[in-house]
Amino acid sequence: MSRKAISLYALKEVVADLGQVFTTKDVSEDIRMKQAHPNLKDHTHYHSFVGGALSDHRAQLEIDEIKKNTSRGSRWKKIGIPLEAVTENLLESSSQSVREPQPQRTINKEFNIIPDTGPQYARDNLLKSRMRKHQSWYRANELHLPYGTGPRPNDTSSYGNMLTRVDGGAGRNFLTQEIYEVVLDRIAQGSGVVEKYRLLHNMLSSQPMCFNLFGPLVRDCDLAKNLLATLVPEKISEVTRVEIEWAPQPAKDYLNDRTAFDAFIEYRTEDGQLAGLGIETKLSEPFSQKVYDRPEYRRWMQLPDSPWYPDSWNKVQAVEYNQLWRDHLLAVALRFHPESPYDRTRLMLVYHSEDINCVRNFLNYKNLLRNDDDSMFSLSLDQIVVRWLSVAKKDDHKKWLGSFKKRYINLDLSKGSI
Repeated sequence: MSRKAISLYALKEVVADLGQVFTTKDVSEDIRMKQAHPNLKDHTHYHSFVGGALSDHRAQLEIDEIKKNTSRGSRWKKIGIPLEAVTENLLESSSQSVREPQPQRTINKEFNIIPDTGPQYARDNLLKSRMRKHQSWYRANELHLPYGTGPRPNDTSSYGNMLTRVDGGAGRNFLTQEIYEVVLDRIAQGSGVVEKYRLLHNMLSSQPMCFNLFGPLVRDCDLAKNLLATLVPEKISEVTRVEIEWAPQPAKDYLNDRTAFDAFIEYRTEDGQLAGLGIETKLSEPFSQKVYDRPEYRRWMQLPDSPWYPDSWNKVQAVEYNQLWRDHLLAVALRFHPESPYDRTRLMLVYHSEDINCVRNFLNYKNLLRNDDDSMFSLSLDQIVVRWLSVAKKDDHKKWLGSFKKRYINLDLSKGSI
């Protein structure tokens, strides 16, 4: 904990309501500051943190420090206030044995809290830092909710991208009630790689993002057909099912591990073929940093119609795209399993347009595939949303996609928030 955890937003609101001259404790003792910093207000150095933050942000707050180490911390004046006015204010203040309380102003009347982006993580890389700040901004300014702890259930560290247990349990990590119901159904199934706490409480995780993007398709195959038609080249007659966090079973018949698609869409083309689209989603986290390899993987690379070049045998398992290779293998295994019902399968990688490393790894991996192979492709989140908005007909579908853009794509909205 440090002065960096003090919210500039809260400082601006409190300082704006104070007189021409004030002290650090006039700010730190304000109820709005305590509401904005529930995990700092009882800290031994809380008042010092606030004083340090006032100093750090003096330019934005338009204040100057005029005296250090008073009984109530440093004394400050607002820039542009004449010296005579400062002297008069000090004389008036010294004649009062008890400081008159300043009027309190609640920023968010419904929740009685000040929007606060909350603590960040200093060791984030540039992309993750930007994404964490945006999710923190969205929670504070769009959802008007306090921040929680994480990223694991028993962790006590506070982060701006985490929801409280109450808000996470109420489904506030999801864009619509319908999506939240899909989430609850998927949790109830109990299989697959569904981490309940991360899914419900971590706004930065790609798993809730996957539900927020593909969740509405799970219960509406007509909507799924309409939107899927913008992603694949075939003409679609129907979508038969949409799954989230799904893998074919039994696992031993495929890759014999826990590899799964983040989402999977099964559909039938107008010429009667049954097809499957496996989906891998990325928001800010890198691909798995572990190298996995086993005979079951190599089995699918030895097929006559293998999508890989022969000389890629010793390259595909490299750490930078090992996870991507396994996802691709699962799509290939789903198509060529001896009892497979599928005539065609593909893997689609979904990524954020600012994730340069993901794009680079994808392109490098594509170089290991035959030129005529079409079993794998990628689309950015903004490309998908633009395509879907072009065919969305209902107002609630347009609203859902608009909310998705605000939460995950339009990062400019949160610039300067921290």
